[in-house]
Amino acid sequence: MSKLLKSKFVFGVLIVVFALSVGVLSADAAYMHSVTLKQGSTGAQVISLQTALGITADGKFGPMTKQAVVDFQSANGLVADGVVGPMTGGVLAGGSATVPATGSLCPNGKTLASNCTEAPASTATGTLCPNGNLLANNCAAADGSSSALEGSNLAGGAGSITISALSTYGDEQVGENEEDAKVLAFEVEADNDSDVEITSVKVELNQQDTTNSEDLNDYMSSVSVWMNSDKVGEADEEDFSETTGHVWSKTISLDGAIVRAGETEKFYLAITSLSNLDSGDINDDDWQIGVSSVRFLDAEGVTSTESLTLDIDDNVIDDTLEEEFDFASFATASDVELKAALNDDDDEINEGHVINVETGATETDNVELLSFTLKAEGSDINVAEIPVIFTAIDVAAGALDESTVFTSASLFWNDEEVSTKSVPAGGIVTFDELDIDIAEDDTEEFLITVNLNDLTGDLDPGDQVKVELDGTRVDLIDAEDESGEDLAGADLTGTALGEYSSTYDSGIMLDFVSVSKEKTHTLDPTIDDEDQGTFKITFDVTAFDADMFIDFATEDDGDANTAADDAGEGVDFEVYEDSANGTAADASYEVLNKILESSSVDTEDTATSFAIDEDATRRFTLTVVLEPDTTGTADSNGTFELRLDSVNWGTVGDGTDANFYDFNLDEYKTGGLFLVENDV
Repeated sequence: MSKLLKSKFVFGVLIVVFALSVGVLSADAAYMHSVTLKQGSTGAQVISLQTALGITADGKFGPMTKQAVVDFQSANGLVADGVVGPMTGGVLAGGSATVPATGSLCPNGKTLASNCTEAPASTATGTLCPNGNLLANNCAAADGSSSALEGSNLAGGAGSITISALSTYGDEQVGENEEDAKVLAFEVEADNDSDVEITSVKVELNQQDTTNSEDLNDYMSSVSVWMNSDKVGEADEEDFSETTGHVWSKTISLDGAIVRAGETEKFYLAITSLSNLDSGDINDDDWQIGVSSVRFLDAEGVTSTESLTLDIDDNVIDDTLEEEFDFASFATASDVELKAALNDDDDEINEGHVINVETGATETDNVELLSFTLKAEGSDINVAEIPVIFTAIDVAAGALDESTVFTSASLFWNDEEVSTKSVPAGGIVTFDELDIDIAEDDTEEFLITVNLNDLTGDLDPGDQVKVELDGTRVDLIDAEDESGEDLAGADLTGTALGEYSSTYDSGIMLDFVSVSKEKTHTLDPTIDDEDQGTFKITFDVTAFDADMFIDFATEDDGDANTAADDAGEGVDFEVYEDSANGTAADASYEVLNKILESSSVDTEDTATSFAIDEDATRRFTLTVVLEPDTTGTADSNGTFELRLDSVNWGTVGDGTDANFYDFNLDEYKTGGLFLVENDV
């Protein structure tokens, strides 16, 4: 016989395979195994398993399913670990696991069970070797595949690992009802000689603050272990053992956590918290979590333990695999925030303007007074109530009764009216029963309109109204995050402050156009001369419900606008020195020239006034030339800016008009220009 044929004959004898018949529990339905199942698994395969075991088939592999699997494994001579792998799955399917006979050669040349310190008690499927390995775990199938036997997909020889901490996480917050929140990260590197399978990690936890509960079951439901993006192990909180000092520990078995020779894989510990954390337990809780040992299997079937120093109860994060974390409300942990702001796309609504109000017992409806946005961050947010404040004032006499000025107010969301309320005295309106959902990172737009009484009642020409969602109102918004927790305090931020708008049955409206400033006469030190600056403010004036007139005259007095002393002034302006702090200049400057001019010609202009036809718009420019005061001292040097204070208007062009457009003119200013006095 040739050496080749003889070798084949001997090898064939050595790999005799026998089937060991074991008693199989009765199954209610056929089970076809396709994937390893364990606690935490879900889906159709779990339903098939539960049906085969004769228990409630809800598709969720929980504690009851695990116990049923353990009972089945115990009754059939399998390892009773509650995990349904190929062996358990094969027996469930009505067969028996096939293993090489004791002493047979595995394809890697090792004899079956040669990695045990002594021969196993029997060759029954699932028998444990004294070192804890399953019989046949270290052999591949007789044909060289790994489908018939569990744990047989490692290549190489004797192996070792290197464990390194990662700084990915530190002092994390685990939110209420948060699932698999990662709190610790580390790397495992396999040496070049062998693939390794990480079979378990021992996890320890301790809560350091004795003013809060130190019991694991008051905070979490489970701890899971992940390799990259795959969950490879998990233990319920009830599986952890408590030792002295409220240290909780559990060796968590892993499945499929294979690190190939010469490669490095990332591992994570993650916490699943309870959905109803006690606020008294999470105000000062201080948890440490760490790993004290890692067990691994190499290609020779040798299981080794890598022990790590871990003093989990010393309240110092100084060990190899140790991190700190605490529990928090969902809103706090997720940085949930509902932000209010003015809608920048609707400046014409939010900035002060003139409201054309009806007279003669006729209500003015649908006046748009505030456009704002709400943005959800960190969570989907449901908004139930939005409180808003309405204000009305008589510019001469003070506050008005809002209930007599506003007949009603409406809130619009995405152009749909969602709430309408009457406005009580005091002006606080709460738009309620909204049920508005704002998705995380989305911004929703809102608009508030009002209906106003006519000018024959408490509302007089020139009276002003506004709507605000100020900080106090924002704090009172009724909203909750996706966990069902109410938002409050720091979760509700921002403001949406409308400006005062004036009510008239006829008058003018101003629209800002531009401002400019430049040095028009630069200092010449050879002569007694000063820097000069030319400042310009350009704006449009529109007349409504009547022809209007703007007087030619310009004034610079800084006084309040009253009919007694400012009639006929045309425009009133102020010069400010040191624009950084807004200090009004006194005698440190001199106005050399001032003029109000129009960019167009109107044949109805009078000798003293510009005419603006009803519903027409005319552009004006206020120009002021000034220099530091020539009679002053060197400290007259400074930064000067021009601001529009008011525009005087009336229905006749006699130069004596005493109606003042003097509100919300914040944009009508030039900014500062530095001018120097020459004291030569």
